[in-house]
Amino acid sequence: MMIKLQTFGEMECKLPPLSTCFDLVSLWSDDQNRSQMGRLCAMALCVCGVDDRLPKKRHLTDLLQYGSTCLDTLLGADVPVHQIMDAGMQCLTMMANALPSQAEVKETENFTGPQNQD
Repeated sequence: MMIKLQTFGEMECKLPPLSTCFDLVSLWSDDQNRSQMGRLCAMALCVCGVDDRLPKKRHLTDLLQYGSTCLDTLLGADVPVHQIMDAGMQCLTMMANALPSQAEVKETENFTGPQNQD
């Protein structure tokens, strides 16, 4: 997926590890305030964006700190808030779509479960 950010230009976004997708998608909720959503979108952009100027983390442990670092980096590069939010939502949607659905998990269990021995 390609996104375009002011000052960064066009940037490729790739899917991070599924554990990272799960962590960020799990934080995504309807009752977040704008500040929390801004940090979440900034994190999503930084973990998906293929650009050496973005802060990267191998494992997300301190989400509040990492979200602040990501937001500071993007705002400090003069990326408008609406672009951070829009592009971050695109990244979150891509990550959510990559996670297996309940039906997919059930189907996998049916094929990989222990075999009955007669």
